[in-house]
Amino acid sequence: MDRWHAALVRAIAEGVEVRQLAGCGGWIATSGSDPETAYEVTPWECECYAGQFVDPVCKHRAALLWKLGRLYFEPDPSRPGLCPTCNGVGAHPVIHFGDRLANASQVVCQDCHGSGHARDQAA
Repeated sequence: MDRWHAALVRAIAEGVEVRQLAGCGGWIATSGSDPETAYEVTPWECECYAGQFVDPVCKHRAALLWKLGRLYFEPDPSRPGLCPTCNGVGAHPVIHFGDRLANASQVVCQDCHGSGHARDQAA
């Protein structure tokens, strides 16, 4: 099982919930260990402990990608795999100011041409 699927299994087992904020449209994910805590999360980053230390894979991001239909719980032969370059997001955030990500500006993934699916990658 790859790291994304392992993170998704943890998120489901710990009851992590992902909600969209009505006002700004941002996303939050509940903590699996502290019922009083929620983290801002995007397909590219999360405020959780793992995200603070630049781990690209955390259970909150996995739960968000699952909710957005970009990560599947089990391999399904009728659905193509995720693009390994963008992890199924279809775009990359543009990097500004050193390593800080600017989520407002994104570029289409050149490997999957924005679809997020591995089968759409150019040969």
